Amino acid sequence: MRKLLEARMGQRCYLFTTLGQVYVGLVVELIDDVVHLTGPDGLTPVYINLSDVSGVRQYDEDNDLGTAR
Repeated sequence: MRKLLEARMGQRCYLFTTLGQVYVGLVVELIDDVVHLTGPDGLTPVYINLSDVSGVRQYDEDNDLGTAR
């Protein structure tokens, strides 16, 4: 998981946890066993234990989802 997060450094992504939570943010750094993200607002710091991370996926900015036709 560490290598996946290192590859996403400086990118916005979805971070999935073993508790079923989903975080969206910019991966700032890995500090020992802690992942430092900024929240969607770009300012709020978020810290997640690396052992609680179960998956990471690139952020999808498709704005057409959910639009009625």
